[in-house]
Amino acid sequence: MPPVADAKVDANIIEQVRSQVADILHPHYDTPFNFLRWLQSYEFNVSKTVHNLRKHLKWRKERHLDEDARGLQQSAVTAEYAPLSVVGWNQVEGGDRLIVVDQCGRIDIGGVMKSIQPTEYLHQLYRNFENLLSMIMKKEAETGVQCAVLYVFDLDGLSFDPSLLGILSGPFRVSWQSLGLHYRELIDRFVVINTPSYINVLWSALSAFIPEQSKSRIAITGRNWRDELLVMAEAECLPERYGGKIPDEKALKDPQPVPKDLYWRPKPDYPSVAAMHRISTPAGKTRTLTYYLEAGMELHLYSHNESDFTFAIYYSEKETTPEEEYEALLPPIQKCALPAIDLYNQDITRTGYYHLRMTNDAAWLFPSTYRLIVHEKSGKEVQALNQKEKWIKQGVKSK
Repeated sequence: MPPVADAKVDANIIEQVRSQVADILHPHYDTPFNFLRWLQSYEFNVSKTVHNLRKHLKWRKERHLDEDARGLQQSAVTAEYAPLSVVGWNQVEGGDRLIVVDQCGRIDIGGVMKSIQPTEYLHQLYRNFENLLSMIMKKEAETGVQCAVLYVFDLDGLSFDPSLLGILSGPFRVSWQSLGLHYRELIDRFVVINTPSYINVLWSALSAFIPEQSKSRIAITGRNWRDELLVMAEAECLPERYGGKIPDEKALKDPQPVPKDLYWRPKPDYPSVAAMHRISTPAGKTRTLTYYLEAGMELHLYSHNESDFTFAIYYSEKETTPEEEYEALLPPIQKCALPAIDLYNQDITRTGYYHLRMTNDAAWLFPSTYRLIVHEKSGKEVQALNQKEKWIKQGVKSK
């Protein structure tokens, strides 16, 4: 029987899940604890676990996460100027908690938002979490005990300005919801320290988006936050500034402001915003562009939006397939309005119909415009089958 964290868990349940995903399971990901995390997330409902785990495993395969993660874009700005500090293994509770510090209060979040592309930024976060998952899996193999992350949000240095709430309810929320889809039960506890006087305002902005079952994992500390943190972690496992014994310079990275010369600028090989097709979408409505694509193609989807949109990609073998039977390749994800043009790359592994769906669910009254153009890797534009719809204003062709 594989080692498990809960004696009530029968190895047969894990094997039931494993047998139903074996066709897309990479040996690297094939551990009892990975299955256990997904089962815990769906309260040991095997059918729900299999349904959602298959989506995750397809995504892992598509992005080569169990090899070299070459399918994920990289963001040098995020890695350098919004770093995570992996402090090490906590000795409390048998050393099964990996302490990670996010010094979000010191990060130049405005500079980061002006420097990143949405997909590139999210993919860098995936890279961070793949690193944490690898460390967790290694420890589990050594100890035979389920491990997890103790994630510390340090708000020291956070200043309240008009853009903060928008960032929290926009990019911050979207990125964490996306991480939550793929890294189930990886984080055992969120601890918020150095909370400012307006923490209630921040919590009000975020709490509406946090599932009820997740709120119990969030510990918002008060003035005696060092004492509270030392209840969860030994001093030998914490930086000095947190009441621990590890020199700060060995445990923590020091976030710096983003130089303005790193703010995003159009790249020479990118289409201009003017070249993109403008898709007008009424408030609360959805537009869908359908493409017939052949296996082996690699698509580059360039987009830009000045208001929040929800974007998704679906597949059907036949053009006449009912919408409710489409297969989700990219589940609906909110694309926040940022200065940069976004690039989303998609390998076409099956010939068929690909449906790009844009929903204007952020606006209450007025229509919004989503700009989009699809290229092959060579730079040649790929036209949608319904490219001539009245709600599409064609982009300006390059001379």
